[in-house]
Amino acid sequence: MKWLGLDKVESKLRSLAYGIPEAAKAEIEFTGRMIEADAKAAAPVDTGKLRQSIHYEPTNGGFGARLSVNVPYGYWVEFGTGALVQIPDGWEGFAAQFRGKGIREVNLPARPYIIPAFRIHTSRLPERILKRFRIK
Repeated sequence: MKWLGLDKVESKLRSLAYGIPEAAKAEIEFTGRMIEADAKAAAPVDTGKLRQSIHYEPTNGGFGARLSVNVPYGYWVEFGTGALVQIPDGWEGFAAQFRGKGIREVNLPARPYIIPAFRIHTSRLPERILKRFRIK
């Protein structure tokens, strides 16, 4: 018995094995850059320093991503302060590192700009990676 086209499938599978790491890195970078762009667009503007401080960088040889906010108040804008703090489920541990010392109470509402961008784009990442490898 001989399968017609089996050699074509085998060839495609071999090429996929070599292309998966690079495709995954490309999609991870795309996702990181989209999170950066959307976070910058959604960040509230006073002087523009918050937007200018948002940066994406690849990590783990391109298999990871880091988004940094390089102004000290960036995460207080994200989560709010005082009685108006809003921490989304699953972000408690991350947000805890930005908790104030309780010396004074300033009540600023949360104005999320990072987490919404993160949620949107990371939810699309698996499908984009899989879409690259559909066998035709």
